Amino acid sequence: MKRLRRGTKLGKYRLDRRIGQGSSAEIWVGRDLVEDRRVAVKVIAPSVVTEFGADAIEHEARIAAHLDHENVLGIRNADWAGEHFLLVTDVASRSLERYESAKRSVPLALSIIRDAAAGLAYAHGMRVIHRDIKPANILIFPDRRAKLGDFGTARFAPRKTGFFTEVGTLGYMAPEQAYGRPRYASDVFSLGLTAYQLLAGVLPTWPFEWPLESHERFEQRVPKEVQPVIRRALELSVARRWRDGQAFHDALVRALDQAEQRETPAQNGATRRVPAKRRNPFELETRWFRREFGARLGLHFDCYRCGGPIAESMPHCPWCGTDANSFIEVTRAPMVCPDCEHGVRAEWKACPWCYSGRFEGNGKKPPRDPHATRACRRKGCSGQLRPFMRYCPMCKTKVKRAWSEPDMPPCPRCRWASAPRWRFCAWCGRKDNKALKVGRRR
Repeated sequence: MKRLRRGTKLGKYRLDRRIGQGSSAEIWVGRDLVEDRRVAVKVIAPSVVTEFGADAIEHEARIAAHLDHENVLGIRNADWAGEHFLLVTDVASRSLERYESAKRSVPLALSIIRDAAAGLAYAHGMRVIHRDIKPANILIFPDRRAKLGDFGTARFAPRKTGFFTEVGTLGYMAPEQAYGRPRYASDVFSLGLTAYQLLAGVLPTWPFEWPLESHERFEQRVPKEVQPVIRRALELSVARRWRDGQAFHDALVRALDQAEQRETPAQNGATRRVPAKRRNPFELETRWFRREFGARLGLHFDCYRCGGPIAESMPHCPWCGTDANSFIEVTRAPMVCPDCEHGVRAEWKACPWCYSGRFEGNGKKPPRDPHATRACRRKGCSGQLRPFMRYCPMCKTKVKRAWSEPDMPPCPRCRWASAPRWRFCAWCGRKDNKALKVGRRR
C-alpha cells in the first residue's frame, strides 16, 4: 500500500496537507495539477475497499452525483488512483464542529442551521436520507455559507418501509434510527440536536424530554418564534416531529422572518458594533482617542470585551489585549478569513492580517484598491497593501517596513505605530512597553 504523505501524487492530484483522518479514510487539502486549483481529497483506505468491495465504496459518489444544491457539498470528481478511491470536493474553511464564532453569535448560528436545513430539504426532495447529520458534517465556506457534506452513509429512501443497517453517530441519532428504521424525520431530529447544541451549548441526551439541559440559555438567546420550531424537531414521536427537511426548513424560514419583522426600526438601522455591557472607567480617554485617531486608524468598532475603540486591522485590542475579536458580522468586506475572522476581499489569495493562506482568489486581476498606500515590493507581484497589513494579500510576502503614523511612537518590539495611551500594542500584543509608559507620563 502506498503511504500517504505530503507531496504524494494520486492521479492528477498532489496531497499538500492532511486535515482529517478516520478508520476508513483520510482527508487532504491538495491541488489539481491539471486545473491548477486547491481541492479537498477524501482518500478511501485500500483495506476498506478490500473489506466492503468497490461497489460499496463508490456508493457515496453515486449518491452525491444526484445532488446539485448550493447548500450541499458537491463532488467535483470521483475516481480510482491505483488502489485508492478518491472523492474530490471544494475546500471548506472548517466544519461547524470547529467554528467557534457560531457558538458566540446567535444570528450566525441560525443562518448556518437555515443553510443546513435548506440542503437537507433538497436531499429529501431527491429521496436521499443522510443518516449522519452532526456538526462535523456541516461545512463552512469563506462566504459564510454552510453546506451539508459526507453522504457516505446516505441511502435512497425505499418506496416501502424497510430495515437498514444501524449507522450514524451516537448522540445525534434519532431513536427510530437506532432500531434500524431511519426516515426523513430522523435527519430532522439529528439537525435539531445540532441546532440545540449550537444555541444552548449542551448536547441533549436521552430521554430528550423538555425542559432539556441548559434550556434557560436556549430560551434567553433564541428568538421566541424560532424556539417551537427547534423543539418540534426534537420530538421523540415521529408523528409529532417535522415530517422531513422541507417542512422543517419552511417553518424555520417563516419563524426567522417573523422574528426579523418584530425588531424595531431602530434596531434594524443601528450600527452593528458590539456594545460594552457597562461604562468603562476609561470611557473619556477612549472617546478622546477615537476623536484624535479614529479616521486615520479606522476605529469603526468596539472591543467585545472592554468596549474600547478598535480597527479591523488590529490583531489585538490595544486596551485589554484580547485577540478574540470577531468581525464576521460587522465587516463590510465581501468575505471573512476563517482563522482570524477579519474581512478579506474576493480577489485576495491570502489573509493579509493572519496569513491563513486558504484562499484561491477569484482569478481576476485585482482592481485598484482605494485604501492601499503601498505596493508589494516583490518582483512581478501586483499586491496592494492597506495600512497595517502584515502580509501581501497576493504573494503572502511578509511586510518588513514598519507602518508608522504621525504622533504615534514606534513599539519597541515590532516598530509599528503605537499610541501613548494604549495598554497593549495593537499589532504584536506587547504589554506596557516603554513607548506606552512614556506616553502616559505626558
